[in-house]
Amino acid sequence: MRTAGTGAPPPRPRRVRAASISVAALVLLASAHAHAREPPTPANQSVPTPDASESETTESGTTEPSVLAAPHDPDAVRRQSWIACVNGAAPCVRSRPARALLLSLGMAGGALAAGLLFGLGDRLAPGDPATLLVGLSGLAGAGALAGMLAGRLGPDGPAAPDRLRPPTLSLAHAYSGPQILDETRPHSLTLRIAPNLFLPHGHGRARLFGHVGGWLNPARDVDPRPQLTEALPEQQGTAPRVLEQRHVSIGVGIDLAVNLPYPVLAPRRSAQLGAAELRYRPEVQIRRDRFAPDTPESTVLERTMLLPLTAGVRWHLSPRQRFTVYFGPRFDFVAFSDPASAGGSDRLHRGGPQRGLLYGEAWYDIDVPLTARPRRDDRVRSLHATGQLTLGYVHSGFDGQGFDFGPVVGFLGPLHLAWSTRLRPVGSPVAAQLGAFARIGSGTTLGLELGVVAPDLHARGRTSR
Repeated sequence: MRTAGTGAPPPRPRRVRAASISVAALVLLASAHAHAREPPTPANQSVPTPDASESETTESGTTEPSVLAAPHDPDAVRRQSWIACVNGAAPCVRSRPARALLLSLGMAGGALAAGLLFGLGDRLAPGDPATLLVGLSGLAGAGALAGMLAGRLGPDGPAAPDRLRPPTLSLAHAYSGPQILDETRPHSLTLRIAPNLFLPHGHGRARLFGHVGGWLNPARDVDPRPQLTEALPEQQGTAPRVLEQRHVSIGVGIDLAVNLPYPVLAPRRSAQLGAAELRYRPEVQIRRDRFAPDTPESTVLERTMLLPLTAGVRWHLSPRQRFTVYFGPRFDFVAFSDPASAGGSDRLHRGGPQRGLLYGEAWYDIDVPLTARPRRDDRVRSLHATGQLTLGYVHSGFDGQGFDFGPVVGFLGPLHLAWSTRLRPVGSPVAAQLGAFARIGSGTTLGLELGVVAPDLHARGRTSR
């Protein structure tokens, strides 16, 4: 019975309170079920925020996982899909499909060219393009395999902060191997230059390159027949000397590189297999040899190789791996001296231009950052180190180096293998570059190179590292 004049609210019926409790319980159960269906998030990983820079929407409407891995998880890129972008690279570069495509092209081109060469044999002309295609395709396949191995050992990442290029000024020493039976193999010393001029707004680069060098000691060949030693008692050693050769090498050229737009299509429709550069590299090389047989007279042979239309392309398969190919026509000029002529042994008789072999080069470069961050010490100034592995093939025959097998005799050029390391003090515009190289062909040549890297020149007068 309610009392009039009191302000206390009337008690709620028991049915109403039971209904309220039931509704609250159902809400809690639904919320718990929704949380149970969500994938668990690791404690050390935050939930990413949707952003256009960290996800890509394909044409089918699906969203690919982020290409940026967490800095504390260096192996995250290994667990991404096969077509994932390179970790930390912008714009996107899909290095694994790019290397697979290069390997496929190399295998197809090599199989086609090798089939033509071995099927037709020496009926092909020495300058046949199939011979050049064998070397370029073989280098493309070998470079793609080396790039896959490098990408497996250390995941592809953004471009090296101090990417290696030819040093501004360097000195290279090469040696062809030990002497055999009183013969002498020469040591060579070469001075190289390669200053860079970058065009404004990142459109390209121009590089003036050149070299001058020669053999430090003459090469001596002997006659291995022992019966001639008694006829020439003044000769020293077990075999008489029959030929002595001195060699000088000179070359100069310009390398122009123009960047192509990348990606070519819209990001959603582009294959994103890496940027490309168009290249034009005219060059002239001179070789001067002096042959002195076992007589007082000597003969001079001068050969000039002119490459006015050498063009090429560079493919950036990843920010740290590049494949470069050059090819073009070649014109040779030959001059020689005749010791019996009236002018003597120093007067050269020059001939007209001759069409030489089809010239070509192929290179595969792999950058290897050696120091992730500078290490400071109170006594030693911090250094930033970057390495580069280079595989190369030169189709020329100008220096007499190459491979001979099967019906292909004297057509294939030598293989080049090089490792370079750049050491730059932190904050210094000048760096030191050390290198070791090998040329494998009819003989093996080993060498060391020591260079200095000066600041690059820019069209607006700025200098950079």
